[in-house]
Amino acid sequence: MYKDAFRHSSWTTMMADRLKLAHSLLSDKGIFFSSIDDKEKNSLDNLLRMEFGMKNRVEELIWVQNTSKSMSPTYSNTHEYVEVYAKDLEKAKADQGMFREPKPGYSELMEIVRQLNPKYPSIAEIELAIQKLFEEHRADLYGQLQEQGIEYSRKLDPWKGIYNYCHAEYRDENGCYLAEKQARNRQANIWIWREDNPSMPMVAAGARKANVRDPDDPNYRFYNPLHPVTKKKCPHPKTGWRWPLKPLTGYASSFEELVDDHRICWGKNENKIPQSKRFLHEVETNVSRSVINDYTDGEKELTNILGHSRAFPNPKPTTLIERFVQQTTNHGEYILDFFAGSGTTGHSVWRSDERRRFILNEMGDYFESILKPRIKRIMNTMYWKNGKPDKLGNYKGMIKIQTLEQYEDLLDSLTPVWDEEKLPDNIPVQYLYMPEQNQLASSLDLSRPFNQTMRTGRTRETKNIDLMETWCYLQGYWIRSKRVFREFDRVYRAVLTTRNVLVLFRDIKTGEDDAENIRAVCKSFADTTKDFPVSRLEVNHHVDLRQVDLPVQVITADDFLRGVRWS
Repeated sequence: MYKDAFRHSSWTTMMADRLKLAHSLLSDKGIFFSSIDDKEKNSLDNLLRMEFGMKNRVEELIWVQNTSKSMSPTYSNTHEYVEVYAKDLEKAKADQGMFREPKPGYSELMEIVRQLNPKYPSIAEIELAIQKLFEEHRADLYGQLQEQGIEYSRKLDPWKGIYNYCHAEYRDENGCYLAEKQARNRQANIWIWREDNPSMPMVAAGARKANVRDPDDPNYRFYNPLHPVTKKKCPHPKTGWRWPLKPLTGYASSFEELVDDHRICWGKNENKIPQSKRFLHEVETNVSRSVINDYTDGEKELTNILGHSRAFPNPKPTTLIERFVQQTTNHGEYILDFFAGSGTTGHSVWRSDERRRFILNEMGDYFESILKPRIKRIMNTMYWKNGKPDKLGNYKGMIKIQTLEQYEDLLDSLTPVWDEEKLPDNIPVQYLYMPEQNQLASSLDLSRPFNQTMRTGRTRETKNIDLMETWCYLQGYWIRSKRVFREFDRVYRAVLTTRNVLVLFRDIKTGEDDAENIRAVCKSFADTTKDFPVSRLEVNHHVDLRQVDLPVQVITADDFLRGVRWS
């Protein structure tokens, strides 16, 4: 909390700290997006320039939205800004896929393909399903625009560039055409395509060459191919064909090669100019634009998922965030949102690609009431209406929820070394824990690592501490594998790290000998991870070092307090 007079400077200080941390977490080609309205835009832009440098500024995006919520006495503010910076712009631009985005509707169309492919339906059934998807989208968009007082126009439809991809066929893993009857036996894939203009562009250098109009030249482009059914000549495009008739050195393909590969679409008779096929997966991305017209209602999205309205003020639509995710990240990469709000970023990442990963950080009370329920629901299915699933999903995934220790939690979980009865009443915490009196006894008991608790949050709820994972974080370990051993007289939990360090926790008393069990656990890892031999062992509380062949560190409660400074 802070006074109104200091609100601006306090916000700037808070953002400066977080931008510094965010910059350090980005990969060399990582991209930072920050959405902001006009109130703090200049302050944020100055902070970004100081932290990232002007040379790494990518763009200022303008998100145009439709809203009736503006009460401005002058102009209705219907846009926000998204500032975009790179950790290293030159390295980011070297990635050819950077700042490109899938065609709107691409993921939904490919989801239809994913669902239909194992059933090997007829081509007519596939194309009918595609048309149904398009009709449902148009109806949904029409309803959204109507609610906002906007008349439907094809120009406002983000899917306008994908509607022509309404044809389907089967091809094998090598891209060879297969008839419907062969599809199941050959485990064919469904390919989606549209008709494309086969004309030679007038701006192309080849269009100005005289040989393209010479019937005796191999590069002649005004030939008349025979229709495969009527056997009559088909007309050529006015500017000539894009390819020579027969294979020719220096050219990637010819008309005859495309015919043999079933990449030419013929009309019912010879009157139509044959068209080429453009497959969706071969042209799946667009160049991203700096002005984004996105009228999707983020509040309606959230209401349909949770079943009640006004759950969160002004949630952003997933369509907006999904653009940024697809433009700047690849499969398996992490997306971090440290002002997670209602969870739109997690929703967008999961909707975009199940193989991308997200980290959401939020300290507001709505983490439990809004963010967590939202993520749990969309991991079941993406389709919700009035709080109930509208379609069944087929998703598989796992999320981990962690509560990070706060300063107040730490104070409440530590035991002072002085005699509390001799202290005066009502001493403020900042005087009780002075730097010169910083001798504090930790309440951690490493002999029982699975039963350690602490009180957290405003309600001071008692929760278990995951000491093993906390230890791995403190050490900076990446986890290669986890295992639980229950075949001994106690439970052993083990983590093998990418540094080939084996971390082993179990209940153990001082002086108790379980070296035989530890050797058995180590042998089990040695037998199953021969390519990653265990080079070091770290165990909690106590072990007889003389009976273990590996280098060993015994983890104590003091090890969890390393680096603690009181001020």
